[in-house]
Amino acid sequence: MKKILYSVFMLATMVLAACSSDDTTEPVVKRGMVLKANVEDTDTRATIDTVGGTWRFAFAMGDEVKVGNNQVEGYYTFKNNGTEFSSADALQTTKDATWYAYFPGETIDLRNQSGTLADVANKYALAGATASATTGSDGLTVTMKAKAAVLCIVGVNKDEKLDISVKTADDGKYVSGFKAVKNSEGFSVETSDTKVSLLSKQGAGVYYVVVPAGVKISVSNGDKSLYSGDKPMSTTKADGLKAGKYYTLTTGMTKGSAKNSLGETIDWVQLWAGGPKFAVKNVKEEMTWYDATKTGDQYVWGANWRTPTIDEVYGEGKLNWEQDEIGFAKPVAGSPYFEIKEQGGYLTLVFTGVQPGYTKNTLTLYDKVNIKEQNHNFDYWTASEHINEQKEDRGVLFNIVAYDINNEFKITTFGKNSAIYKDKKYLVRPVLAK
Repeated sequence: MKKILYSVFMLATMVLAACSSDDTTEPVVKRGMVLKANVEDTDTRATIDTVGGTWRFAFAMGDEVKVGNNQVEGYYTFKNNGTEFSSADALQTTKDATWYAYFPGETIDLRNQSGTLADVANKYALAGATASATTGSDGLTVTMKAKAAVLCIVGVNKDEKLDISVKTADDGKYVSGFKAVKNSEGFSVETSDTKVSLLSKQGAGVYYVVVPAGVKISVSNGDKSLYSGDKPMSTTKADGLKAGKYYTLTTGMTKGSAKNSLGETIDWVQLWAGGPKFAVKNVKEEMTWYDATKTGDQYVWGANWRTPTIDEVYGEGKLNWEQDEIGFAKPVAGSPYFEIKEQGGYLTLVFTGVQPGYTKNTLTLYDKVNIKEQNHNFDYWTASEHINEQKEDRGVLFNIVAYDINNEFKITTFGKNSAIYKDKKYLVRPVLAK
């Protein structure tokens, strides 16, 4: 969801003690000033959806802005104390000058980013200039604009290795950072002839990486392309990514299809990073736990498919729930959203992914019981069994029960059912074996 990325910091004017040389013919040069820094407010900026919240750039206490002008060679450091940016060392100029500001500094190292939004905020390149020339005697006002974009990298497979690098498309060199272009409102891209990893991680998850905007770049995970939706993405258009925006890329496909041993092509969908890849339909006939847990060529759909364990499908960040004020099941933040729907005369339960890269992915569970029935059981065997000496013949269901209460279906049971005899027949929803 694209929203406005906006942060404005009003900084009060402060003038520190002045000093002058003994020669009174020299102009008085005052030391110390404050900076009023506005981050550009425009609908081209987008917030990042972080599962239950959004991320908006904001300055934090201790953040620094480097400021210079065409009358000094270096930069002054202005520091945020929570209410204002100020510098005790910055010298006002004896004649009007255009001042330039750079956040978080005149150089930004993009190597080995942590993948967190906090790290993004610390490397989110901003630059701007005073609207008109000034000596700085009344402080400085600068509108700062984003000069970087953010990649939201989703590792889709459990235990996979992520090694994200970015190249400039014109010369094929590896991006390593930014460097402020003196007396301008921008940064140049620092590159290296040898490989530079902007992000190195192990395991499925959602990671954020700052990259250059406005220049044509290529992005890769090791020697593999990333995906934008269901299409491979390796190189941007000539004008690159838009500054201030974020782009979601996945390390693999989150939807696809695979054959089964019956000669059918079965679509599959993944709902969260590292999660199982669910078939979009049930096995035709109900079966016992013993048949549901066969593997390889003995499985009902062949070696491409298998029955998932309860821990793969149910729990925090997976298919999950919490109680509403009456005690019925409702979606819980961080897990796929779910809602009851009538489709084709039947009651269905539709799950929708909430993580970046999964918000367009849905999974429908059905029991093929006529909508007119008062209660509906969505009972699916898992490959798990109940560990108990007295109940060693019990298997584990993923179990959802919906009742018609005052002409509205409510979910009364959701989750794990461990007391089921293995010779009972229930529905099976396979997942990809690999």
